[in-house]
Amino acid sequence: MPLNELLREDLVFLDMHPKDMPECLELMAQATEAAGAIPDAREAAERLLDRERTMSTGMGSGVAVPHAKTTSCRTTVVALGVVPDGVDFKSIDGRPVHVVFMLLGPPDSTRQHVDLLARIAYLVKAPGVLEALRGATDKNAVLEILRSNRELRHS
Repeated sequence: MPLNELLREDLVFLDMHPKDMPECLELMAQATEAAGAIPDAREAAERLLDRERTMSTGMGSGVAVPHAKTTSCRTTVVALGVVPDGVDFKSIDGRPVHVVFMLLGPPDSTRQHVDLLARIAYLVKAPGVLEALRGATDKNAVLEILRSNRELRHS
């Protein structure tokens, strides 16, 4: 399923102000649980933090894609957070992250997980997409940016 179909409006979190990466992941997991998309925010945040300890998911260009698999998810869940002030994800380019895509999925979702990671990687290269996401003032604008990006529509 394409990224723009997995990302629901209630899983877009604008204007986040975490003090650090762990708090960013906790806030996103809590908001995702509050939206009813995952059953256990604490467990999800722990899995995401474990992944970050293995290797940073900061892709560079202001994007991070924290991702993890968990038995508490029956389907793949995608959330997007925008951090205007940026947050340190120990990105490969050393720059702060402003756009965070969080992926959570069941253990048997490896292919979809990899496909989604590849689609998100296009954001780093697509002209104007990151700037548009950072400047989005409402959730519908974020969804429209993703809908209009050809590379993200297909999977």
